[in-house]
Amino acid sequence: MGNYFNSAALSFPEVDEKRFRIFDSFAPLDLSTKAIYDACAAKIPEALTSPSYFQCLYAWNFTAVSEYKILCGYLCVVTHDTLEGTIFAQPPIGLYSPEAFEETIDALYRKFIDAGLACVFREVPCFMLPYFSCLPLYDVHIDHDVDWSDYMFTKEDFAAGITKRSSREAIRNFEKKCRPSARELSSSDANEAVAVTKRYYCNGRNCSECFCGCEVTVVSRLMGAYESLDLAGIVVETGGEPVGFGIVCFQKDTIYFISKKVKRSLKGLNEFLNVELMNRFGGGSKYVNYSEDMGNEGLRFYKSRLGKYRLSHRHVVSLTRRDA
Repeated sequence: MGNYFNSAALSFPEVDEKRFRIFDSFAPLDLSTKAIYDACAAKIPEALTSPSYFQCLYAWNFTAVSEYKILCGYLCVVTHDTLEGTIFAQPPIGLYSPEAFEETIDALYRKFIDAGLACVFREVPCFMLPYFSCLPLYDVHIDHDVDWSDYMFTKEDFAAGITKRSSREAIRNFEKKCRPSARELSSSDANEAVAVTKRYYCNGRNCSECFCGCEVTVVSRLMGAYESLDLAGIVVETGGEPVGFGIVCFQKDTIYFISKKVKRSLKGLNEFLNVELMNRFGGGSKYVNYSEDMGNEGLRFYKSRLGKYRLSHRHVVSLTRRDA
């Protein structure tokens, strides 16, 4: 293995544990929160939008710093986007009923207003919108940005897209030329995943392009808590060196491509990795949420060509109480 992948030469970015506290009664989100999150998420009818997966909340918990509290039986997460300087609520997670939902929103609204903040919910999925729209004491404004929507595929449509003729040909050429090997990731591959990210993702990019936060830090956090986060993934090697990896996670009936980095000059590697990930881990899923694009136009265009899809909008819900 070449010197670039010498694990002794790598160091993981540190996360500042001195957090800006939003609400004193809330607790900082950390790995121990996952058990609480999973118990509450088991009660929702559908998968959430990608940024509200616990794995994403944890991975980005250095620029989008979150804290949580159980209110009226719902897990309520509040996030401070340190880059935008905004504070917002994630969609409440729990068993949905109009009465309990209204009580929860009232409690959250009071906390925002008492702190001098507008009460705004981001990343709200479609199935929650009727609960917000029916709040009797609030004026509710709902919006979304189509450029920041999740690309959702049925498993069958995604399989058809990644195995179409052009993809099969690219994979055959890649296998013939590079003779790749693929194996499942584990936490022991943390240094390799970081090295691939640095070499094939960061190289040629300016750090300012990662305007949501450092991708190396995200990969480091995912790999550093790989088993605890219930992640699954694959690393692809050619010539004894890693040239790509993919990481997925799961919620309800959906498999989510949370991180994927490849050597872009190797034609067919991306297609090969997609097929391997679905063959190994996609069997129990009905839907595929194909990676967050973070406003990247090129990635959105790529995803739109993968196959038949629908956009799952990540709604922004702003509340104003009428009797305020």
